[in-house]
Amino acid sequence: MPNDRPEFRPIEAAPSRTHLWPYAVLGAIIAGLVIWILRRDASAGKQPQQQVAMATVPPKAEPAATQPPVPLQPLVQPEVAKPKDTNIIGNAVNAVGKLATVARAEFDREVGRTRAAQKQADAYKAQIATLEKQLSEARAQITAMQRANAPTPPTEQEQILQMLAPVLRTSNDGRP
Repeated sequence: MPNDRPEFRPIEAAPSRTHLWPYAVLGAIIAGLVIWILRRDASAGKQPQQQVAMATVPPKAEPAATQPPVPLQPLVQPEVAKPKDTNIIGNAVNAVGKLATVARAEFDREVGRTRAAQKQADAYKAQIATLEKQLSEARAQITAMQRANAPTPPTEQEQILQMLAPVLRTSNDGRP
């Protein structure tokens, strides 16, 4: 009985995923904008703090010409760390020299490690060569033993009898 419906339902194709790239680009742009805004706000937030710090400094008061100057109490000033040595260029050169020495020591250590690894690799290669030689000798001994233990090949007469044996058995009506 025919019906209007097809025998098999058509397989629906999976939706193509080619439309995902605009979302990826949009997400990258949004992430970049968020990072830029956060950095901009962080740097903008420092400026009012500087303005507040400057606002707390009292203005300079000019002493009146008629009044004698009143000695002000010294303000407690935080000590500023002074460099031990005023030879800045010399200090920089010494620091670079120390860094170069450290870098050279690290380089020498890595070169030593590399050489040790190469020696170890060469030792492993030599060990592999000796093991392969022993393996080939063992295989040769095994094949020699198998050849020695193998039975001698049958003569031509024996081969003919072996081929004719089933025929001869059945020709006597199954009797020996």
